[in-house]
Amino acid sequence: MAKSCAIVVRVFDGEAPYLQSFIDHHRSIGIDQFYPVIAPRGAPLCREILSRNQLGFTEVEGQKIGAVRGLIKEDYVAVIDADEYLHPDLLPFIQEEAFQSLAMPWRMTATLSDSGFESGLKRFFDFPQIKSVMRTRSLTGLGLHRSGTRGRGRCLGLSEGLAFPIHHYYLRGLDDLMLKEGGVVKRTLAQSTGRKSVALGEGSTAHQLAAFPSRHARVAFLLRVLDHLPEQKDPYAVSTDQVMLNRLREQMSVDLNSVKAELRQSINSIYGVFRKRSIHNQIKDIEKILADKPSKISYQKRVLRQLRSDYKIRQSWPSRLLNRVGIDRHVLPG
Repeated sequence: MAKSCAIVVRVFDGEAPYLQSFIDHHRSIGIDQFYPVIAPRGAPLCREILSRNQLGFTEVEGQKIGAVRGLIKEDYVAVIDADEYLHPDLLPFIQEEAFQSLAMPWRMTATLSDSGFESGLKRFFDFPQIKSVMRTRSLTGLGLHRSGTRGRGRCLGLSEGLAFPIHHYYLRGLDDLMLKEGGVVKRTLAQSTGRKSVALGEGSTAHQLAAFPSRHARVAFLLRVLDHLPEQKDPYAVSTDQVMLNRLREQMSVDLNSVKAELRQSINSIYGVFRKRSIHNQIKDIEKILADKPSKISYQKRVLRQLRSDYKIRQSWPSRLLNRVGIDRHVLPG
């Protein structure tokens, strides 16, 4: 008898322009059921999309995904975000293998271009942050990255999960960043780590930074890494719902161009702190981890640790001198 598979996903209206693409992809690879989690009275546009697709949802304060655990009837379940796409080969693997849980790494990509999400060519960076798929009957709880399980089933780690990376469209353009972090669409998760303020300290160089959202640092780091990697064909068909995007824009009482320019400048100022040598070493280090015995690594901690290290180096007088003469100065391509 064929095994069934479901996904649990939190949704808010900032995802409305991309939610249909997410649904279409997962239906195309054989996902049997969706369990969206929405804040009470929140995400009206996403509710429309779910209704159009004949999908129900669960309302819960704080979008606590544990609220849907008792609803899941399918054999396996994965908890992912709406910017993460499961690998098509995962479903055949579930049919062929018996396992309790499987950890899968991120295959990350990002762009500041509002048309970049739909481009057939992208750069990708494999990173050992994990998402998991679990056998439902073994669950003791649901987690965003790793869920609690019980029993003696096979718990497969990243070594096995490398064959099924989660495609993580980390940033789908400045529109996406504006919706996530520009304060335009109200987030349910007010304490989201993406909005946590970060500051690197005082200084007198061109790299002096005011407080900025941690997401901006993570995006800047990824864009810097992707600059060193080759373009590849994106195996998934992804799209932006322009009607939903325009409806969100119509609700905004801000100058869109001004907001996007400020966001780009924030990313650019952080992007310029990362040193070429540091980024090269980061790529090599992650490749070594993935090729050896990969284990989960915190993406945010790694990014901020490298940012602080490079900032400190750029504050030294030799680095300031090089900056004055235009050496080792990096900005985002136009």
